[in-house]
Order: sequence, then C-alpha cells, then structure tokens
Amino acid sequence: MGSGADVTTTFKCEPNCASCCKLSPITVLPHEVYLLQREAEELGIEAAFSPSYIVVDELNKVRIVLSYLLMLNGRGECPFLRGTKCLVHDSYKPLTCRSFPYLPRIIRYSMDTATKTIDFDVSFVASYACPVVKRDDPGYGNGDMRVYFKNEVPHAREAIALRKFYAATLTQMWRSGAIELTDEDGRTVPYPLVNGYFFIRQRMPMITLNVINDIAMKARREAEQ
Repeated sequence: MGSGADVTTTFKCEPNCASCCKLSPITVLPHEVYLLQREAEELGIEAAFSPSYIVVDELNKVRIVLSYLLMLNGRGECPFLRGTKCLVHDSYKPLTCRSFPYLPRIIRYSMDTATKTIDFDVSFVASYACPVVKRDDPGYGNGDMRVYFKNEVPHAREAIALRKFYAATLTQMWRSGAIELTDEDGRTVPYPLVNGYFFIRQRMPMITLNVINDIAMKARREAEQ
C-alpha cells in the first residue's frame, strides 16, 4: 500500500501507458455510439458495441438500449487504440475514458411501474487497476478524491447528467402514454433493439446532439466551480 495522496496531489496520466485501453469493454451512452461509429467509419476501423442496459417498451414492441459496451478488439484493446495513442482523443473520446480512473463502482437502474419512473443510483471509486492510482493510493490517508481527480470528476458529472436526461426523458414519455415500459428482462424479450438516442430523437426531433452537448457542458461547468 502506498503512503496515500495528500490534499494537493492530483492525478496525472503516465505518458504512453494505455493500460486503461486494454482493461475491459468501455461503457458508452446511446449518443456516444453514434459519434464513435462515425469516427470508426472515418478512420476505416471496426468498432463493435454490445447492448448493456435495456428497457422493454410493450406499446411499440421494441427494446430500448440506454447503455452499451464498446468491445475490445481481437488484440484485447480498444479499437481506437494505435500503439499507445488514442485515435479519438481530440475528436470524441468517450466520457468513461475521460473520467478514468474515477469510475462508477456500480450503476444500478430501477424502474417503478406504479409511478412510471426510471431512475438509477451510482457511486464512484478510484480504479486501482491504474498504475498511477496504485502508486498514489488516493483512497488512503488524508487525500480528497475530488481534489485528486479534479480533471476527471467533471467528466463523470457529465455522464451522470446525461444518464439522468435519458431516464427523465423516458419517464416523461412513459407518463404521457408514448411508451409503456415493463420490468421484463430486456435480454430475453424477442423485440428488436433500438438505440435510446435515436428512439427519443424520432419522437422528439428537438433533442439534437447540440442539446445533449449543452446538458453535458452545464454539468461540467457546475462540477468545475
């Protein structure tokens, strides 16, 4: 165990490390799938996404995907990794990557069919899979995680705000009668899968990527204050 980060220590990524790009599939939100697929097409690479959290809409006979996993490639790496460089670092880097190694311990969605509400709980931890975190040991001693991860926390807040947006929007649609969600296991119901962003956008055309970006930026600014 390290001696613990003090109150002024902040996380600094090791140059040319890229260990986080090989750890596991990367959680991404529905609109991020669109952005990353566009990047993959422009770069001429294959990016595979697997549905993660799914809700069942009985009214429209579809399964709405609210989060995905960007799968590692055959080399056990993020498909956007080349050597130790991220190909999308300066265009669109996923929020999970931007907030690493400040990550959710668990994201637990809940659905209340009586009040027609979708919600979630999340708590964050420092990932000790990162060699810098393992060295600094911010969870030990008198360190403050918000200080240590001062550059990563705002991106984590962006992700929370956008998850809240998706949950709140589907809650609104549910209560208005536009959808009828059930608590069935979305992995077993034989309805077609639809991306949550596209599903919402088809019914609410005003929800553009600019709107999504504004929500994220507002959350980031508040976290940086």
